Amino acid sequence: MKFMNITNIFRIIVGVLTWIILQNISTQACAQTHPVREYWLTIREQKVNKAGKWIKAVTVNDSIPATTLYFTEGDSAVIHITNAMEEPSSIHWHGILLPNYYDGVPYLSTPPIAPGKTFTVRFVIRQHGTYWYHSHSMMQEQRGLYGAIVIYPRKQAPHKYDKEKTILLSDWTNESPHRIMNNLKRGLEWYTIKKGQAQSLDRVIAHHGLGERIQMAWQRMPPMDISDVYYDAFLANGQRALYFPDAKPGDRIRVRIINGSSSTFFHLQYSGGNMQIIAADGQDVKPVEITRMLIGIAETYDVILTIPGNGQYELRATAQDGSGWASVYFGKGSLHPAPTLPKPDIFHMEAVMMEGMAGMKMKMDHMNMYVSQKRMEREMPYIRKDYLSREDIRIGGALSMQMPGMHMHDMDNMHMHDMDNMEMHDMDMHDMEMHDTEMDASQGEQPHQTHTGEMPANTMSDNHDMHHMHMLHMEMQDDSPSANEKNMQADSVIFNYDMLQALHSTAFDTTQHPVRHLTFNLTGSMWRYNWSINGKTLSEEDSIQVKQGEILRITLNNETMMYHPMHLHGHFFRVINANGSFSPLKHTVIVPPMRSITIEFAANEPGDWFFHCHILYHMMAGMARTFQYTDYIQPDTMQYFPIKHLLHDDNHWFFWGNAMLASNYGEGYLSYSNRKNWIQVNGEYGWHHQQYEWQSTYERFITRYLRPYAGVVTSNKEEYLNYFKNNGKPIPSQDTRGIIGARYLLPLFLNADLRMDTRAHVRFTLSGETWLFPRIWLNYSVNTDKEWYVQAEGMINANISLTAGYHSDYAWGGGLLFRF
Repeated sequence: MKFMNITNIFRIIVGVLTWIILQNISTQACAQTHPVREYWLTIREQKVNKAGKWIKAVTVNDSIPATTLYFTEGDSAVIHITNAMEEPSSIHWHGILLPNYYDGVPYLSTPPIAPGKTFTVRFVIRQHGTYWYHSHSMMQEQRGLYGAIVIYPRKQAPHKYDKEKTILLSDWTNESPHRIMNNLKRGLEWYTIKKGQAQSLDRVIAHHGLGERIQMAWQRMPPMDISDVYYDAFLANGQRALYFPDAKPGDRIRVRIINGSSSTFFHLQYSGGNMQIIAADGQDVKPVEITRMLIGIAETYDVILTIPGNGQYELRATAQDGSGWASVYFGKGSLHPAPTLPKPDIFHMEAVMMEGMAGMKMKMDHMNMYVSQKRMEREMPYIRKDYLSREDIRIGGALSMQMPGMHMHDMDNMHMHDMDNMEMHDMDMHDMEMHDTEMDASQGEQPHQTHTGEMPANTMSDNHDMHHMHMLHMEMQDDSPSANEKNMQADSVIFNYDMLQALHSTAFDTTQHPVRHLTFNLTGSMWRYNWSINGKTLSEEDSIQVKQGEILRITLNNETMMYHPMHLHGHFFRVINANGSFSPLKHTVIVPPMRSITIEFAANEPGDWFFHCHILYHMMAGMARTFQYTDYIQPDTMQYFPIKHLLHDDNHWFFWGNAMLASNYGEGYLSYSNRKNWIQVNGEYGWHHQQYEWQSTYERFITRYLRPYAGVVTSNKEEYLNYFKNNGKPIPSQDTRGIIGARYLLPLFLNADLRMDTRAHVRFTLSGETWLFPRIWLNYSVNTDKEWYVQAEGMINANISLTAGYHSDYAWGGGLLFRF
């Protein structure tokens, strides 16, 4: 019996030891297959000073930007995220292929990280390249929650370089981003004034843009605005100026550039010569030499910089609106600055449209342009006359830069044309070949993509031999460039998407996989700061159902006058360009104003994925959709975090108001609105005769400009009390009436208000404002009750203005206007 007990104990011990050994062997084997790379990230609020003022910001591991995460392709990433703030948070792994549950969009794919809680992300790295991460919770990205991700390939990198640097660009504001959104919603022009880009009447006339401004106002389009927000600083790795003194003459440096800003595009220029692009959005591309490029929000580019000699060489990232820049210096010694770009011409729409991705000017002798006449009259009447009829339109890529509804053919015989001081040299037009989008999209015969979206080399069957475009030379327009700048500009090669060519065919086998065509019109209005897709915000039309295995080909038509960087979570898409089957793979694409770009992706990553404009304030205002795979079942955890919370983002209520105290009368205004509803309370009180009129209304937007309303008005003015006098009734001290009516925004931004009250009295009011000088407006109103006023307003700062004017009920006066 004792022997049996000893035997059993021995067997147990042997079994346990065997299990431990096997587990150890299994763990080691797993570690060899997928080595574990582990990080601990702590999100907290801290006071920081990035632009001359201590403000509350969001840090990760006490840093802005957050800790850079390094991996090797094939690693098993384990990231523990602790939220030490008092509000929920999240992290989205931008451009990373991973299980949907860890994507980091609260209420869509991932639970928000509650205050005091830790969330662990686990996934296997299936790609290499340069990526980044940021918060997807409210405005935390703008407040500092962003960081870089560098993933090295399993095999040796195909490019030789001596050093590498990672640069994360961002924009910085000392103002609360929630306050910024409020100001954008109310249409305050303070940010434009602070940038020195006021489009007041005097400046429009001085820049010969009055005719175009009137035509735009007739279409109810506000003045051009390249960027919505004024920023106190632009940063590179959290600093205005970043130094790498270890760079030596002759060094080839791989610079991983990430645009982690919330709403700023950057022009990149390097004083040491051309930059060589070797990767875009983490995907390797055929190397291409460029002088200047526009990097969109959320895009990443890997470039090779060569240090030509002794001294400091500047890589400058200039904000697209010209309001500032961040500088990165390589080497030490005397400074070799990058050339200063001229400010964008905000007074002419054509200049703004062409400014961004444009790389050249061409005379189109053999280009046929087909644009719907109805569409032209509705959306682009000024472009038809002032833009399309011109022979020198700039093309920033033959296909990727088309006008919406336009097709380009017969471009082989194009030749260059000198125009507006623009010089073009050394281009062999026989070496250029442009291809139709539909043909390019269907040339490939590869049945499957790899996880990274690249096609295996042994499956390539495309026999197309793309010709190479010679580098284009152009002299940038500037009022008074220096000699050094002229030399730099004379040989400029401006980047456009057609320069990006994948190393392997990216085409899909459309004979084996169904292709679904979608059209996304990027729409919006600066008037009330609403942004949408196909005229609807995310909360109005949130999801697109996707079947696994299909190919989605999406035409993005930008019908607005702003650039939109569109980002798809969890996938790479082909940006269809002049390289046909070798069109590049990206996760974010810039769609310039009034242009079209076609993208396509294979639905091979089950889940619920976000697609949105990466301008933070556009996304929060509704320019987003979700792609939801029909056969995907969310984890049970997500039932406690319904998607309605995400859909509410673009339907928040915003409150603001004004109070004026003048020598002749006082006036107050309160506004509380969301996407479709508007509650307004406004009133006035005259000091001398003690007259007053107060009105409160609720209105509902039926169309973009029409909103019927109902409300109440109270007044002791004669036009109200005369009703009792004329009907032989006792005259009260005041009269309160119900009102119904409709307001409509007319061309030239005139507000029309037609109302009828419960005394059957009808009143029609016409009001508006004219921006006279950079800080001075003229406000005016007249109604059928013979009441009118004209008032000048001079803005001192974002909160206070001086006022002076005449009111038919209160005579002349002046005072102060306070905004809150």
